[in-house]
Amino acid sequence: MSYHILFLTRASNLRRVALPLSLATLAACDDATPTRTELTAPTPVPAFARGGSGDNNGRILFASTRDDPAAFEIYSMNPDGTGVSRLTNSPGHDMSPAWSPDGKRVAFVSVRHDPDGEIYVMNADGTGVSRLTYSAGVDGSPAWSKDGKRIAFVSMRGDPAGDIYIMNDDGTGVTPVTDFDGLDRDPAWSPDGKQIAFVSSRDALGAGTSDLYVLTLDGRQVDRLTVMAVNVHDPSWAPGGKQLAFHFSFDPGDADILTTGVFVVSADGTLLSRLTDGPGDGGQESAPSWSPDGKFIAFQSIRDGDVDIYVMNADGTGLSRLTTSPAEDVTPAWNR
Repeated sequence: MSYHILFLTRASNLRRVALPLSLATLAACDDATPTRTELTAPTPVPAFARGGSGDNNGRILFASTRDDPAAFEIYSMNPDGTGVSRLTNSPGHDMSPAWSPDGKRVAFVSVRHDPDGEIYVMNADGTGVSRLTYSAGVDGSPAWSKDGKRIAFVSMRGDPAGDIYIMNDDGTGVTPVTDFDGLDRDPAWSPDGKQIAFVSSRDALGAGTSDLYVLTLDGRQVDRLTVMAVNVHDPSWAPGGKQLAFHFSFDPGDADILTTGVFVVSADGTLLSRLTDGPGDGGQESAPSWSPDGKFIAFQSIRDGDVDIYVMNADGTGLSRLTTSPAEDVTPAWNR
């Protein structure tokens, strides 16, 4: 499966029926690995409420099919779900939006010129679109550095499975920072600019599984944060750099079965807790993104029958639904 399929169909995958988390387990680690806690039970959430945190935490980017069921486009909205503005309008999918640190630019993935997907950048109002990558392989999952001068991304240009690369914000100076025969993907630059969290299958416990890692750029040291018999996706750093949110998915190979949920792990891998567990069929939440003050996490969920954007407190309580479109609203990205 091509990587742009991963980028563009993650929401569709959520429409499968979910399994209980009992099939997702933590494996034993050696003495050099920090001790991890058992998974915590999710906190009960109130009835769905329109609104959000009520704080002015900056706008939230997301991708949606609300104006064209055949193509995702990029939008932004206030943190309470109001003030939705459409930023892109292309014949193909535009996905995976990411704010620059100053909130003036947006990096994103588009198939408008390449069906495999390339990385573009535009102004915050959707003007001034510029293409950054031109590789023969898939380029995706852009993530800005703290100073806004560089972008980390995943690419298949040197490895058919995918590695993490860094480039300047104008597309020059492309440099690989991981080199692994398997899958490295979903980079997330730390708030201090010194590390990049990413997902890899390099120490997978089984076929189709992956874990969360952190690459320290000075010295290129790689540390493993999770040991899970599931697939990990989309790490997102808390503003203080002490925690990362991510989502897991368990897919036993049945096209009608998938379980997902949002977790938080400490930056040293010592604490791991589950925040979401949707009602009825089980957890179906993914793509977490922290608010600028670290008090809230936005994510996508299918718990109301449609794929929409929700927000919750950082401990999993106080759930609010932000979008109510019958289309798919996915991959929120909060302006820091």
